[in-house]
Amino acid sequence: MRLFRLYIITGLIIFGITGCTNQTKEEILDASTCDRTCLEGFVNKYLDALVANDPAKAPFSKTARYTENGDEMPLSGISKGLWTTASGLTDYRIYISDTEAGQVAFAGFVKTNDKETPLLLSMRLRIENREITETEAIVVDSMMGGVEGAMAVPPIAYSQVLPSEDRVSREELIRISNLYFDSIELSNSRLVPWHDECYRLENGMWTAGPNLPQELAAHVKEKPVQHPGPTGETSIAFAKGVCSEAIDSGVFALIESITPRRTPVVDVEKGVTWGVYMFNHPGFETITMPDGSKQPAAYFRGEPNSMPMSELFKIKGGKIRDIMAIGVIKKYKSGSGWD
Repeated sequence: MRLFRLYIITGLIIFGITGCTNQTKEEILDASTCDRTCLEGFVNKYLDALVANDPAKAPFSKTARYTENGDEMPLSGISKGLWTTASGLTDYRIYISDTEAGQVAFAGFVKTNDKETPLLLSMRLRIENREITETEAIVVDSMMGGVEGAMAVPPIAYSQVLPSEDRVSREELIRISNLYFDSIELSNSRLVPWHDECYRLENGMWTAGPNLPQELAAHVKEKPVQHPGPTGETSIAFAKGVCSEAIDSGVFALIESITPRRTPVVDVEKGVTWGVYMFNHPGFETITMPDGSKQPAAYFRGEPNSMPMSELFKIKGGKIRDIMAIGVIKKYKSGSGWD
C-alpha cells in the first residue's frame, strides 16, 4: 500500500512538471533570472507604451507605483505628465542593468507633442515576477546644453563591460558614488578617487573636466564656460578644469546637505551606478569660503529649493571617470517620493 501511494505521489509530481509545457520558457523562469537582455527588454516595452500614451500596454503589476520628478501619479486614468505628452523616441539610449536587484535604469530623450526639443529622461524600473512594480522618473524639459553638443551621442563608457582587473565590488561602487557627495558637502575633493579622464555633464551641459571622450568631443566646439547664475552673476561652480576644482573652491557651501541618498541600481560588470540624490539649498545669501572669507552665494540666494538629482557614475579601476547628472528644481525638502 505504501508503495502504491508512493507511485501516486510520484505520478502527481511528474504530471505537475510535464503539465507546465503550455507555459513559455519566460513564464517558467523565476524573476531572479531576468538577465541584462531581459531587463533592457522591460525598458523598451515601457518606452513603447509611453509613446503610445497608454500605461495598459506596459507590463505593470496591479500595485505598481509611478513617480515623476518626485510626485506620485496613478497609472490608471493618468491625466498629466510625460505619459500624456510623449510622442516618440531618439537613438540616444543608456541602459544600466542590475541583475542582482532586478532593477534597470535608463537615460535618454523622449519627443513630446508640446515641445520642439526632446525632453531628457532618467528613470528606474523594478522588475518582480516579470512585471514592473516601480517606476521612478526624472524628466527635464529645459536642458542647458540642448540635444546637440555633448549630448549628441551617448558616452560609450556606459555601455562598455569592464575587464575583470578594472572592476570593484557592488558595495565599493556604492561607497565610491557616495564619496562624491561627501566631497561636495565638505568642500574636500581629496575624499574622491578621481580618474585622470574624469568629466561631468549636467542636464546636457559640459560642466567639469578638461577634456571629453572622443565620441563627445567631436560634437563640441569649445571647452566648458562659466555659467551665469539666476540673477546675472557668474558662478565658478560651473567652471572649466578638473572635476575636483569647483569642489575645492568652496562655492558649494550654498548646499546645506545632499540627503537622502539612494543608489538602487548597480551594474558591476560595467562599473556603473544610478541613483537619486537630494541637493538641498536653503537659499543662503552669503557663504563662508575655505579661507574664512564671506561672499555672496553664487545662485539660489533667497530661493530655497531641493533638487532630486539622478546621477550616473562610471567607475573604472575604482576611480570615477564619467558623471552624468539629470535633475529638476523642487520645493525645499520636498523629497524624491521614495525616501
